Amino acid sequence: HRPPLAALMGADAHYEGDLRFDGRVRVDGHFTGRIYSEDLLEIGKEGVIEGEADVCRAVVAGVIRGRIRVREHLLLEPTARIEAVMDVGVLEVHPGAQIRGELRVRGEEES
Repeated sequence: HRPPLAALMGADAHYEGDLRFDGRVRVDGHFTGRIYSEDLLEIGKEGVIEGEADVCRAVVAGVIRGRIRVREHLLLEPTARIEAVMDVGVLEVHPGAQIRGELRVRGEEES
């Protein structure tokens, strides 16, 4: 289940800085900086995150460059492009997703 949408960063939006949120946030624009949440981060097909993210769960259809920590579950859609150091609890990858970088999967028992 997905919690209600708390914020949406539209496709033409550019944001730099630190973002901390509760609830579900969807990024369809370009975000540079750090993101922290105890909830769900969605990155749409046009979304780009450059920097660091530390979230509970994430669904990625766009681009991540930098470093991402997903404490529970990371889902990479077929259009996802990851160039990052990733530290995840559980990783689910759909065919077509591209990953370049370092990956550490802890599994559910440690999350």
